[in-house]
Amino acid sequence: MQDIRLVAVDEDGTFLRDHLYYDVERFERIWTCMQERDIKFVVATGNQCYQVQDLFPRHAHEMGIVSANGANVLDGGEPVFAARADDDVVELMIKACHTMPEVPFSMLGVEGAYIERGTSQAFFDDMAQYCHRQYWVDDFSDVVDQIFMFSSVVDAADVANQIERFRSILGDRMDVVGSGDGYFDIICPGVHKATGLQMLLDRWGIAAEHCVAFGDSDNDLEMLKLAGCGYAMENAPERVRAAADAVAPPCSQDGVLQVLEGLLGI
Repeated sequence: MQDIRLVAVDEDGTFLRDHLYYDVERFERIWTCMQERDIKFVVATGNQCYQVQDLFPRHAHEMGIVSANGANVLDGGEPVFAARADDDVVELMIKACHTMPEVPFSMLGVEGAYIERGTSQAFFDDMAQYCHRQYWVDDFSDVVDQIFMFSSVVDAADVANQIERFRSILGDRMDVVGSGDGYFDIICPGVHKATGLQMLLDRWGIAAEHCVAFGDSDNDLEMLKLAGCGYAMENAPERVRAAADAVAPPCSQDGVLQVLEGLLGI
């Protein structure tokens, strides 16, 4: 592919190794090369924007952030877009959370993520890896925020059943999508990583054909299809690899960094 003008990467299972780690020194060399060539860098993730900012403290103010699966988009520190779930849909989800306590949920909005007291500390700690502004609340109904997503994690063998369960409850009012390893998200309809990425492409005057994107899960499919060249990670499910233009080495081997070094000739 010629004339790369933007690189978009998913985080977990793609850019990051296990335990939310990446080779900072190696990335810095790639970042410098991208800056010299005026190539934009975008992190497109299901995680909270504050987590992305903490993960890339040196460059968050210069990169694009498509967080919460496209529900919250930033150009550096400048807000570009934040989705809003309808109030009645939020109420429906809160009712579902209260009647299905066996399925833990985090409720995400512009100002933070919220978990009801009574949910396990283990779930709170797990979600805190992905949401760096997260709070205990007595009841989701007490939260005053612009809500755009609910997130959960269940046994990986049960995630398909739970996704279908919530699709049957919500119909077309919200989209329910898996994000790998038992995690799934409930997001505003028509909002995904590709819609957020397209906003930044339009803002920066870049055609999608000049974009390279990397992902590993169902919530990356639209982004991989939008990009001029979409790379699925070797560790991705077969359906994701089949939808991509190419396959990158696994995240455990810094596959994104390997491919970028080859594309950039460094």
